[in-house]
Amino acid sequence: AFLETECAIAWPSEDGGVHLITASQSIYDEQREVSNMLQLPREKVHVRSGLVGGAFGGREDMSVQHHAALIAWKTGRRVNVKLSRSDSTLVHTKRHPMTMKMTTSCDADGHVTALIAEIVADTGAYASLGGPVTQRACTHAGGPYNFQNIDIKGYAVYTNNVVSGAFRGFGVTQSCYAMECNLNLLAEKCGIDPWEFRYRNVVRPGDTLPNGQIVDESCGIAECLKAVKEAYDSSPRAGIAWAFKNSGLGVGVPDIGRCRLTVKEGKIYVLTSAACTGQGIAQTVVSITCETLGCPPSMTVYVQPNTDLTPDAGTSTASRQTLFTGEATRIAALQLKEALEEAGGDLSALEGRQFDGEFGPPTDPLGSDKKNPISHIGYSYGCEVAIIDEKGELEKMVGAYDVGTPINITAVEGQIEGGCVMGLGYALTEDFVNPDGVPKFKLGTYGLFRARQVPILETHIVRGPGVKEAAYGARGIGELACIPIAPAVAHAYSRLDGVMRKSLPMENTFYRKKARKP
Repeated sequence: AFLETECAIAWPSEDGGVHLITASQSIYDEQREVSNMLQLPREKVHVRSGLVGGAFGGREDMSVQHHAALIAWKTGRRVNVKLSRSDSTLVHTKRHPMTMKMTTSCDADGHVTALIAEIVADTGAYASLGGPVTQRACTHAGGPYNFQNIDIKGYAVYTNNVVSGAFRGFGVTQSCYAMECNLNLLAEKCGIDPWEFRYRNVVRPGDTLPNGQIVDESCGIAECLKAVKEAYDSSPRAGIAWAFKNSGLGVGVPDIGRCRLTVKEGKIYVLTSAACTGQGIAQTVVSITCETLGCPPSMTVYVQPNTDLTPDAGTSTASRQTLFTGEATRIAALQLKEALEEAGGDLSALEGRQFDGEFGPPTDPLGSDKKNPISHIGYSYGCEVAIIDEKGELEKMVGAYDVGTPINITAVEGQIEGGCVMGLGYALTEDFVNPDGVPKFKLGTYGLFRARQVPILETHIVRGPGVKEAAYGARGIGELACIPIAPAVAHAYSRLDGVMRKSLPMENTFYRKKARKP
């Protein structure tokens, strides 16, 4: 239920095409789809982004853009299309319901040895991104644990339920919940404290992930675990969970970030199509430009995404823009810096020149024959502790996250806090009732977590032992922030009453006693 419902404005263009203003996660994706629908050359579909009132994956699929464009093109008139709140919640994609079975084992010293998992994702009546979401749930099912023997199967299945698609976490939110609950049971069987069990099995630089990728020197998950230990030890009703999340599409899929810097009238124009959906990518690319050039923000002008002006930076998804478009911005800024030095520091001498940066390192597909394939070029790591009182009411959430170099620490903290609150709603209160494939939704009874229910939020930003060069070492935080929340809360409740919650939203808690009837 993002703040802004789906909307678009379209009108005919002078070249026989159409103009389109939209709020989405990629203007170039919309240009491609609308041009295919109207059978027009892409250059005749002119798309620019308005301010986006939240996305979280829900704007990856087309919603009203094609309606507005088609009617405008056929009638020759300006067209506005906007969904009501009730229509929006009925038609846009939801998080995939998943049924998961996991079996884990460890040796006598409490070191994990093997994982067997089966994941079935309900993608609804249309595929949307069901395949990639299920794939990501599987590739992250082992968590940041040092498993060396795995057998994971994933299935995305069609049903008569509502369509499922991309949603913050992209499948990892679900598989992380199953893994963390399972590992708490394994730790209990071994008689090992859950914090200690994780510390024994954490992946460190030089280890290999279950997919064979070598963990690089920037990994700081062990540091995250240490940062929350005091909070975990402070209460017998503290629950713990951790997670990791990729930055970038990875698995062999072409993935390129782009940025162009243009010198005009004594200013540096920053142009990229990277959609700003609330995560602050506009400020990020401006900050990287200023850091690289040593200039104040007042010397820059940020240009809103526009297919006629800004280079294609890919979709704002997979926590990728800070790393990919951030590094593309740094590359462009280094080119400008070199040219400026050659001009003796005279910016006016570069009037009209453009400097283009592009960043898209290759990754290896699933099933690669390489011994140590590169599934993704970067990961972020996080650990969360949930503390509840004797009644089961949340007292405090304490999180520690390794996002590399935080470009804008206030924005990073905002993402972590917002992700935590979203995760609490997912864990405790949100219930989309869908009997026989027919949604029954009312915003007032859906169960969005309310501001007055939010506990104290404490955030620690930690760093791994090494820093990568790309984008000054920054990695994404958008998705990771909500992934470990639900399992941390579930663990807290199991320590309170001895019951492991196997489905979400959790029942028999301070916030929800039993399932709502359809």
